[in-house]
Amino acid sequence: IQAQPSAPKSIFPMSQCTSDSDGFLTIGCLARGFSPVDSLTFKWTDYNNKDLSGFVQYPAFGPDGDYTKISSLRIRKSDWDPKKPYRCEASNSKAPPPDVRATVYLTVPTKMELDNETATFMCLAQRFSPKSNTFKWSLDGKEVTKAIDKCDKSEKKGSVTEYSATSILQISAGDWKPNTKVKCEFVHKAGNEEREAEFAGKNPKKPTVFILAPPEHKPGEPMTLTCYVKDFYPKEVFVSWLADDEPVTSKYSTSLPIQTDQIFSVYSQLTVNDSKWKNGTVFSCVVYHEGIDEKMRVLTRSIDDNTEKHPLYEVIDTDDSGIANTAVTFVFLFLITLFYSIGATFVKVCHF
Repeated sequence: IQAQPSAPKSIFPMSQCTSDSDGFLTIGCLARGFSPVDSLTFKWTDYNNKDLSGFVQYPAFGPDGDYTKISSLRIRKSDWDPKKPYRCEASNSKAPPPDVRATVYLTVPTKMELDNETATFMCLAQRFSPKSNTFKWSLDGKEVTKAIDKCDKSEKKGSVTEYSATSILQISAGDWKPNTKVKCEFVHKAGNEEREAEFAGKNPKKPTVFILAPPEHKPGEPMTLTCYVKDFYPKEVFVSWLADDEPVTSKYSTSLPIQTDQIFSVYSQLTVNDSKWKNGTVFSCVVYHEGIDEKMRVLTRSIDDNTEKHPLYEVIDTDDSGIANTAVTFVFLFLITLFYSIGATFVKVCHF
């Protein structure tokens, strides 16, 4: 197994004490403590931040995992001025992006769909990298390999491309009966994730959704918004965030379901930029659960800097019947809307 690339632990400047007879000086740069051996490159710039060429990079040396490399540049002595410094930069230019572990959700069939004698399960893996992945399904411990469809999409996050994928399993409604268990396993380099749904034979309970006010913070510092989703059943729930009706670009985290008696709660936290908050951006917490409206299964709560300040908000209850006309449709494109129509029709082709 190849070790993860590491940046240099230290970098040292070097300069020649006296000039050569030809009127040139040699300055150098030494980087230590990096790996792998061929991953590090140097870049030189002058005081005007102009890229320089003609410098030398020597082969790396040292013990495995703790390499040293040197670069040198020759300059005219007349150009050597402490007020006009030269800059040397060492970076792991060949280092691959880090592995990112997925967040995985599993949805269960709707009552409307079961009445139509089908049962569809969707397993959503969000924001993982690299792309290579596999979904595995089982029904009561036995592997299921048929009636599976899969859709992928990607999104660039700085130097890392993050992916999302959805796998869909459709079975007969007669196979989804009391005590039946369906499991989805997402197999990925960064770590496997399993989600399991069990037929409980109990009516679903609609969640109550709140947005908690951001705590006091210093100007310019990031702030945290919290969405509290409580008193729902069954435990399968999906929480997402929007900023001005567009999917957020920053990461957010959602807790595992917390059980109290026979009901569940979760909380989701989003870190936002203080400037976006002050500029009036409206942040929305979007919750999908089978206990919500039979058609869209979506409940939304929103907040911005102009909202009247209370410790706990249950504010701006979005008209969920109109969600299909907003960017919320994009959030659930490959989770809900793509795969369900009013009659719970199963869609075989996915487009992104």
